[in-house]
Amino acid sequence: MSRRKMAVITVTACVVFLLGLSGMRVLMQLRTPPPRQDVARRGKLVRVITAQIQEVPLTVTGFGTVRATAEWRAVPEVSGAVVRVSPQLHAGLHVSRGELLFEIDPRAHRLAVQRIRAEILKAEKDIAVLQQQQRNYDATLQIAQRNLAIADDQLQRDEALVRKGTISTRERDNRRQLRNEMEQAVQAGRNSLALIGPQIAKAQAVIAVAQAQLAEARLQLSKTRIVAPFDGQVVTSSLDVGEFVQAGQEVATLYDTTAVEIPLAIAPDELRWFPTAGTDLTQLTATVRWHSGAQPVTWQGRVARWESGLDAATRMLTLVVEVPHPWNTRTTQFPLQPGMFCEVEMVVRRVSHAVVIPRVALRDQHTIFLAQDGVLAVRPVHVLRVHKDHAILTDGVQAGERVVISPLTTPIVGMKLRTVEQPAMAPSAVPAPEGRATLRGDAGGHAGKER
Repeated sequence: MSRRKMAVITVTACVVFLLGLSGMRVLMQLRTPPPRQDVARRGKLVRVITAQIQEVPLTVTGFGTVRATAEWRAVPEVSGAVVRVSPQLHAGLHVSRGELLFEIDPRAHRLAVQRIRAEILKAEKDIAVLQQQQRNYDATLQIAQRNLAIADDQLQRDEALVRKGTISTRERDNRRQLRNEMEQAVQAGRNSLALIGPQIAKAQAVIAVAQAQLAEARLQLSKTRIVAPFDGQVVTSSLDVGEFVQAGQEVATLYDTTAVEIPLAIAPDELRWFPTAGTDLTQLTATVRWHSGAQPVTWQGRVARWESGLDAATRMLTLVVEVPHPWNTRTTQFPLQPGMFCEVEMVVRRVSHAVVIPRVALRDQHTIFLAQDGVLAVRPVHVLRVHKDHAILTDGVQAGERVVISPLTTPIVGMKLRTVEQPAMAPSAVPAPEGRATLRGDAGGHAGKER
């Protein structure tokens, strides 16, 4: 390529570059800048709840194994062959109070009753004979006494006649002998009459002994029929018709189904939540839950009593909760039976003028964050109880104040806040002071400690 051609190309390129640069500068000078907008600083978005003053029911939660309030063992007091057995006397079936469970052959005991009745009847007849003899002896004695009186009069006349010489002494002696015979007859009558009383008393004592024997025989006869002492469920049974049972032999076991109870071990430091001494504990209600599957089954009960003393092994007090009518057939839910391991929640006190907040809203040193006029404030509070995910406050927060429940990594007093209202907690969702409650002897049962 010639030098002339190269010079032309170079000049052309320079001209194009300069034209482009000039055009770009002109365009930059002609552009309109975008409008300037000042963006206001917005506060941190947090969730808040509005504090509500309410009456809060405090509860103690424990765990225990259900047991029967009464366990009855059928032990016959007489021996014999079983002649009748109730069709309900099988494990798992229910019997009603007073229902006949089984009967032992009563014939020997009926014969004993008849024999003793006959002995009483014989003794009564003997007494009737003795009473008649008593009347006869009394009449004979009265006659003999009259004859003796006559003989005494005749003897006195004979004595006077002997002194006058009218009759001989021999005749007088004969009269005296006759008078002595009359006196002997009177004495014999008295002796016979005196013996009748002890004979009647002896016969009456025989009747008294026989009546006691009759009462015992009737008692033994009544013991041949074994009836249920309460509404219950048959736990075990080992009886068949024709089987011979011995007195003292256990043949069946029943659980009382009118009520069941659950013993709970309560730590001594939990006593401050219970009513003071002298308060009727039976007024305290309890909710029993049996967790089986996704949906727990619940029953309503009441606190029944404290058992005596502390457990030597666990150093716990034992509180007994009773649930009436666990086999209520008017409901379709599964019955509460002995052996179930249940959770028990007892309402032990009600606190007025309290505020319930989520546990996450409680900060260090028992303080809370408040959203006041769009900025963050810190407030110390009095915490009555912290449990699981809730806390109860009794001082430091007023009704209507908004409590921050969102976590804040770098909280600064006075920082701006944006709030999102959350629903307040109802009294039914109140935190419960949790007792370290276990069934006495249950190694695995426990409940979380309170804070």
